[in-house]
Amino acid sequence: MKAEIITIGTEILLGHTVDTNSAWLGKSLSEVGVEVQRVTSISDNADAIIKTLDEILPSTNWVIITGGLGPTKDDITKKVLVKYFNDELIYRPEIFEHIKDLFSRMGRVPNLLNKEQAYFPKKAKVFPNKRGTAQCMLWEYNEVKYISLPGVPFEMEGIVEDYILPRMIKEQDHFIENRYFLVQGIPESDLALKLTNWEAALTETFSLAYLPSPGLVKLRLTCRGRIEDSDSLFKELDSQSIQIREILGKDIFTESLRSLEYVISDLFKKSGQTLATAESFTGGNIAAKITSVPGSSEFFKGSVVAYSNEIKIKELGVDDNEIILNGPVSEIVALQMANGIKSKYEVDWSISTTGYAGPIGGQGVTAGTVWLAIVGPDVSWVKKFSMGSNRERTISKSCLVIFNQLRLLIDK
Repeated sequence: MKAEIITIGTEILLGHTVDTNSAWLGKSLSEVGVEVQRVTSISDNADAIIKTLDEILPSTNWVIITGGLGPTKDDITKKVLVKYFNDELIYRPEIFEHIKDLFSRMGRVPNLLNKEQAYFPKKAKVFPNKRGTAQCMLWEYNEVKYISLPGVPFEMEGIVEDYILPRMIKEQDHFIENRYFLVQGIPESDLALKLTNWEAALTETFSLAYLPSPGLVKLRLTCRGRIEDSDSLFKELDSQSIQIREILGKDIFTESLRSLEYVISDLFKKSGQTLATAESFTGGNIAAKITSVPGSSEFFKGSVVAYSNEIKIKELGVDDNEIILNGPVSEIVALQMANGIKSKYEVDWSISTTGYAGPIGGQGVTAGTVWLAIVGPDVSWVKKFSMGSNRERTISKSCLVIFNQLRLLIDK
């Protein structure tokens, strides 16, 4: 099964909005065995939309369109599609009731422009948008399915997960299943070396993809075959997964697409232990990631962003003499920060970060030099890293490193 993605929005072409929808759709479709052949971004222009639809590849089964379904004048997608498919708009009172209910929960009242969104193409199938006002439309035309989705990622993702992906799975005529193995702190080439012999022995039924990003690598093991062989293929996939676990061991931090903060959260909830953080160059990013996980209040007690030396001394008890002698970016300061927050908040585990995130360093220390520390029950870990001069990458990679090290220490 093959698909094309069309994103509509002049703001995407101007660079004012990043097209995250295509990336999310590409990943989600690939997981259910749908191959994305092409991604096209076009402006909010009727001629551009029609030209793009006319040039759909002959092999395409699904055309997925996002954007241009809002209530304002520049949202023209619905009108253009209605004309393209020789359809007509009819008023759907149940859609307007949904809009009114959605607005009432936000303390608002829909206006005339919102009521226009209740006019829906007569020939199209509706997939409800539980999270917004723009409804999803599906036409089947010349054996190709055309689905028009809202451009708001939160809304688009919900509709696709609730309705579109399950339909695609039902329509598959072959078996496809993916397994994921996420690894932190091991470069892609080093992972490939570890897996060389195992990968060389794989049959054509299997393929392994390396999906690197700063600080971690996702391994995707894919099994393809005939739908009638699914039982035996599942068993073979289980066997290959066991072999990957035996090779990589605890280097694998999860076999789902969950982030490290979710893994950490599960470990803390299971252990009943508590955590606090003391952050300098990470500026509260570690605490923000932890508290983004539902239920993190069960174990996370709080954080101090000790950006200045004054706060390190006053709030965390760091010895000012050590800062003078060794500098704020040093092993002893990182450890004193971790011990200080652990004592201050009376927690089982503590994390600290101190460093020069970039693009410049200081006091003879190069940019990207950081010290990370963890203190826990009978555990004191501290290590120096060189992360490079890109500020954002230094912060994000440091968060990953310290989460993964915390995972290994807790899960001993």
